[in-house]
Amino acid sequence: MSYLKKYYIMAENELSERKMRNEEKRRANIAAAEQKVPQLKELRRGLLSGASKLASVLVSDGDPRSAVQGIAKENMSVRKKINELLISNGFKENFLDPIYGCEKCKDTGIYKGKRCSCFMDIVKNLQCLELNASSAMNLCSFASFDLNYYSDTEKALSGKTCREEMRYNLNYCIRYCDDFHLPNNGILMIGGTGLGKTHLSLAVGGELINKGYSVIYGSAPDLFRKVEREHFDSTLESDTMQLLQECDLLIIDDLGAEFESKFYLSVLYDLLNTRMNKGKPVVINTNFTLQELQNRYVGRISSRLFFMENLHFYGSDIRMIKKFSE
Repeated sequence: MSYLKKYYIMAENELSERKMRNEEKRRANIAAAEQKVPQLKELRRGLLSGASKLASVLVSDGDPRSAVQGIAKENMSVRKKINELLISNGFKENFLDPIYGCEKCKDTGIYKGKRCSCFMDIVKNLQCLELNASSAMNLCSFASFDLNYYSDTEKALSGKTCREEMRYNLNYCIRYCDDFHLPNNGILMIGGTGLGKTHLSLAVGGELINKGYSVIYGSAPDLFRKVEREHFDSTLESDTMQLLQECDLLIIDDLGAEFESKFYLSVLYDLLNTRMNKGKPVVINTNFTLQELQNRYVGRISSRLFFMENLHFYGSDIRMIKKFSE
C-alpha cells in the first residue's frame, strides 16, 4: 500500500516516543525494586560485569567455549537469585525486564527484515485520523444520545413506541461496541433526517477508536469522490480505497446522497464485498427506505446491505425540535 512519506516519519517518531516512555517506566520499576530490596542493585551490577567478561573472552585468543559456558552459568545463577528476590518481595518475575509495546519487533518497527505489523498499524491509524479530522466523532457519545427527544406515545411500525425502538437501537450499539470483535457483522441504520443515525454512528466509531481499533468515518459523497479523484489522477500519492477496505470499522454516512454513477456503484460494491469477505464490518446510515435502497442499488449491493443488522429509526426531526425549542 502506498502511504505518504509523512506517515512513515510520524510512525517512526511514535515508535521513538514509545521506547522513551517504556524506558522511563523500566527505570522507575528498577528504582522501586532496588529501594525495597537493596541487594538487587549489587546483583544487577554482577550481570553487567558478566557481560563485560563475555566481551573480553570473545575477543581474546584461544577457544572461548569453556569460559563462555562458565559466564553463562554464573549469569543464570544471578538471574535466578534476582527473580527469587523479586517474587518474595511482591514483584512480578519480569518486573525489571525491558518493556516493549510490540514483543515481535521490540519496538524497532522491523520484524524478519520487513516493516513490522505494529509499525504499519501506526501508519494506518494516522491516515485514518486524518480522514476523520473533519468529523464530529469526539463530540458524539452514547451518553449524549437523548431518548427524551423521541415520543413515548407515537407508535412505530413494530407497534412499540418510538422511544422504545430508539432505546433498542441505542442499547444494540452499546452492546455492539462492548463485544466488538473481528470478524463481525455490520449495521444498516435506516430512517428519515434528523433522527440520530449520524449521532449513533459517530458514537460507535468514537467508542471503538478509544478501544484501539482503526475507524474511518465519512459521508458517501465525500468518500466516493476522494476514491474517484485518486483513481483518475495518478499524481495523487494516497490510496484511500485500500485504506477503506482494510480499516477495522468503516462508517459510511448518508448513503444515497452520492451522485448516481457506475463508478460509484462499483466502489460501493467493492467496499462491501471486500470487507464482508475479510469479516470487517461497515456501519451505514441512510435516509432511504429498504424499498428505495433496493430500487437504487443493484441486487448484489442491496443483498449485502440487507444482510447487515437493520436498525430502524423513528420519530421527529430532532434538529427542528431543538431549533423551535430555543
